[in-house]
Amino acid sequence: MDIQITKIELIKEILDIENPELIEKFVNLLKKEKKDFWDELSLSQKVEIEKADLEILNEETSDYKTFMASHRNSKLDFVKDFINLNDEETIRKLENILWQKKDFWNELSASQKDEINLGIKQLDEGKKVSFESFLNKVS
Repeated sequence: MDIQITKIELIKEILDIENPELIEKFVNLLKKEKKDFWDELSLSQKVEIEKADLEILNEETSDYKTFMASHRNSKLDFVKDFINLNDEETIRKLENILWQKKDFWNELSASQKDEINLGIKQLDEGKKVSFESFLNKVS
């Protein structure tokens, strides 16, 4: 079925309708079927948007440059505090937070991790083949 052809045929049929009640039924059906993105938002998303609308109405907004400058200043303040930090435990915790996101292991699925661990176990048990042997098998 070609959806565009079906729409055109439907439009032709609607144009021929003389009954206002029937037209009203079509209109109501279309309104009911038409989805508004707002209806699909979570309550918290709606609250945030309404809050932002109020801030705009009350002129409590800032321009992009000001917004970005405040974030840059926050980063600079953090770097200054970090440079002056002497507590090794806190430094290690911060490193773990920062580097945790960069460790490829955290991006792997559970099945990928299981396969890697199985391979390590097999290697530990001496179950391995040489690279040359592997190449001979696959070629």
